Amino acid sequence: MLSWGEDYQQGFRLKKGSAVPPVAGGVRSLQLSFHVADLCVGLRVLAFIKDSGEASIIRVSESAAGTREKRKQKFVECEERLAAVDCTDDGVTLLSDTGVVFCVDSPHPPYTPRSLEALSGITVTQVACGSQHTVVLSKDGQVYTWGQNSRGQLGLGKEGCSSISSPQCVRSLSGMPLVQVSAGGEHSFALSVSGSVFGWGRNDCGQLGLGDTTDRETATLVHHLNMKKTVLAACGKDHTAVLTMDGTVFTFGSGHYGQLGHNSFRNELCPRLVAELWGAKVTKISCGRYHTLVLTNHMKVYSFGCNQHGQLGPREETHPCVPLPVQLPQEGPIIQNIFAGGDSSFATCRPEQGVSEVPVESLVDRWISEWDSKLQTKVKQEIDQRFSSMSLMNRSFLNQSKHFHTSSTYSGLDLSLCKRGFKKLLRNEAIQIEVEKAVMKMLPSLHEKPAGVEALRVFLILNELLYAIQRLRHGSLWEGPQTGRGFHGVEIAMKVAAAVQSLSTEHLQITANWWTLSMMEYKSRHVNVWRTALSEVLGIEAFPHSSSKDILQILQNMYNVNKGNMKIPETTFCLEFSPIFIEQEVTRWRLHSKSMAVDNPPLILCSFAFVMDFKSKQLVFQCNSYLTVQEVKQERMLYYLQGLAPPPPLYFELNLRRSSLVEDSFRQLAEAPPTDIKKHLVVYFDGDTKITNVYKKDFFHHLFPRIKEEKPEMFRTNDSETLVWFSINQPERIKADVYLFGLLCGLALHNDCIFPVPFPLVLFKKLLGVKPTLQDMVEFCPEVGKSLQYIMNYEDDDLEDQYIFFEITWDDTVIDLDPENPGKPVTSQNKKEFVDAYVNYVFNQSVESVFQEFERGFFQLCDRDLLRMFEPQELKRLMVGQDDYDWEKLKQNTQYELPLSANGGQLVRFDSHMQNPTMKMFWKVFDALTEDQKKDFLWFVTGSRKAPILGMGQVQMTARLKIITSGSPDEQFPESLTCHNILDLPSYSSEEIMRDRLIQALEAERTFSSEEERLSV
Repeated sequence: MLSWGEDYQQGFRLKKGSAVPPVAGGVRSLQLSFHVADLCVGLRVLAFIKDSGEASIIRVSESAAGTREKRKQKFVECEERLAAVDCTDDGVTLLSDTGVVFCVDSPHPPYTPRSLEALSGITVTQVACGSQHTVVLSKDGQVYTWGQNSRGQLGLGKEGCSSISSPQCVRSLSGMPLVQVSAGGEHSFALSVSGSVFGWGRNDCGQLGLGDTTDRETATLVHHLNMKKTVLAACGKDHTAVLTMDGTVFTFGSGHYGQLGHNSFRNELCPRLVAELWGAKVTKISCGRYHTLVLTNHMKVYSFGCNQHGQLGPREETHPCVPLPVQLPQEGPIIQNIFAGGDSSFATCRPEQGVSEVPVESLVDRWISEWDSKLQTKVKQEIDQRFSSMSLMNRSFLNQSKHFHTSSTYSGLDLSLCKRGFKKLLRNEAIQIEVEKAVMKMLPSLHEKPAGVEALRVFLILNELLYAIQRLRHGSLWEGPQTGRGFHGVEIAMKVAAAVQSLSTEHLQITANWWTLSMMEYKSRHVNVWRTALSEVLGIEAFPHSSSKDILQILQNMYNVNKGNMKIPETTFCLEFSPIFIEQEVTRWRLHSKSMAVDNPPLILCSFAFVMDFKSKQLVFQCNSYLTVQEVKQERMLYYLQGLAPPPPLYFELNLRRSSLVEDSFRQLAEAPPTDIKKHLVVYFDGDTKITNVYKKDFFHHLFPRIKEEKPEMFRTNDSETLVWFSINQPERIKADVYLFGLLCGLALHNDCIFPVPFPLVLFKKLLGVKPTLQDMVEFCPEVGKSLQYIMNYEDDDLEDQYIFFEITWDDTVIDLDPENPGKPVTSQNKKEFVDAYVNYVFNQSVESVFQEFERGFFQLCDRDLLRMFEPQELKRLMVGQDDYDWEKLKQNTQYELPLSANGGQLVRFDSHMQNPTMKMFWKVFDALTEDQKKDFLWFVTGSRKAPILGMGQVQMTARLKIITSGSPDEQFPESLTCHNILDLPSYSSEEIMRDRLIQALEAERTFSSEEERLSV
């Protein structure tokens, strides 16, 4: 071993006859009979550990003449093999290779180490000492400190005492995957696996690198070192040096002695690159009190700083503030390690035996292979240690080539490694239980405030764990029998959700960024995790209401992020809720809206409606309408019980003439009391008082074409005559009719009827308070929309040369969109203003008073707050129906009833049309129909040309063979019973005859016929 600076040679026990005078510049070659594995120097003590695991201490005392005298090394009596050592000014802290910490009081030999009760059962991997304090790092990533705390160097916060004799956990670093600790005079550092650097304690010289001189009492992230890939930190008395993966060195703090290496004696408050070392890849750094050593990959040692005792060694020049090579003996062993401490420097000449971390996949393979052996107890301990520690779990699934780039936009995790690891590990049910038990022990620490972004990784890892547990529990394609596995899965999800809600807004945004930028597979998977967790929690009544709300809030955060860029379909977030749950929610919502249940608000309605699928939303609306009708019935019952006669009608009845459909319906709606229209609607035609849904369907199906024909002043049609919008002409004249029309639309929804009004999507946007956009103009008036889109896409600066002005013609009326600036041209600078003004005029300003009347009528029956759970497309689908016609689904869902002549003509049910030639013939004929003819057939059977709101799967058609008692079947027509979706088919002799008879029946069906007329077609 080589040494220079303050001479400790006399303290070491050298080989006999091996004393060698120092070479030029004071470098001494210490001929030891052992190899030094670790060494430290304090103010009055030097300690080292041999390769054999034995420790010795050299005590320094001051003579009467004021000189420092080194006593002979004394052996430390320790029963355990020692692995590391560090010193305070007077004390020595030792670490055994089993992770036990021992303290030695060096002023009082013999040196008998004592263990610390506070660290009992905690495996420690590193120790570091400042002048009067100690910092240790445990295997599970926790930092413990004790000693003097006058400048906050223990990192325990404002409530920490000035001196603490027993190790205390630094809570502010909980969850960080830490790999190193370091301590200087009165400051401390911790380093994460991905290079985040945290400092605390004294900062009067800027030794924390935070850009100021304010002391810190809790661990604080050194932002200036973010993304620098820091792998090592070393501390002097008032300065700090850090080493990056690329071999560059940054220093900061006191530069009074030149110990920062910046060719100056100034202090540096922020980390500064040591430019003089540029080009030399540094592999190790070490700091003494006022000097710094670095070792390069070419085994050269550089030094800079104070040289009062020759601690810089022989150098070509004498500038102490510039890194220069130490002139070591040309011949001899290659330098492998360096130690700087106090005013001394040391270099050892034997490579250290590093231990690389075992990859997690290899660990998993070993755990699985050893589970059924005598090593099971050891495997359980390792699983517990790995998954009960946030730090160890955090660093288990890193992307080894990229995790140093961890930032607010990149997690540094290899999520595919997470997936593979948990999938393989959890196949064994017993191992799964051990993993879950360990994770349950770790979960309480999730509520600690994360010290840096790396600590947030654990939330993504837990997502993957929950995904694996859920797949196993719900019977996935994975191997192995499915049992009642994952008994902790739901509880884990609840506690993780609660911890997420305790994160700050900043940290929530970071997790959102990571999720947004992850691959599509992981986005959908994480949504599925929390959607499944919500379903499970709602299915277990014992869990508190707050747990569901925590999970809902996670889904809400992901939904909001996704809504901005629509990376995954919104339906990914949706669940189908049970009718019982829906009824409970609606009941709570109704009571809450009437201030009758303030303390028991609905869980989903209306704050988290996005998690409901369309079927659930429809059920909510139907349930609310039903309860409204029931309330009106109860009022009627009160009339009866109180003897008030006559009681109000049970239904809201419309007595209509087919020939005067619009006149009768508008008049009776206008005359109806507000409470009556909330009752169940019954429609009678031409004096026929039979109650049937067929008449109600007919009414709404035929109503709008009649309104458009008889009251053309109410609407304007687009150029293709496919859509209508409110007319801007004579608004005062049409307002009363528009109000009644809005009432009719609400009436249809209230009674669960499709009302096929050809309005564009913008109507439903406006009802939901959503602002119209250019896309709405493109839908309603494609030519105008394309022109406006052209203006928006125009990139040149000469748009004003196109002679476009803020003056438009709409509905044969010339409109100035900016009346305060007549003749205002459209330019590249105001083109968006022009387009927005155009769209706003067409859909808002021009129809403002008319739309208010429509809205007033509509919301007489439809609760505005409840409707907000729908997206505009969903509300349109609810009222108008949908145009997604899956004819194959109709065929698949059809059932067949065929007469069995041997049984007196009794109908027998069959599942396949292939079992009867007539039914087989029918589908061949049906497949050959045009799309419009197929829609006519749908109307013929169901009473609606629109596909059911929930899709064609809702149509359960029954096809029957029509029994003909007289005449030929070829002379008969198909018949239908729309209230039961029944089709009666005669046994036609050929496809041609069947096609002709069917088309004739469909053409007749286009007329506004009665139920009797339909059956006799």
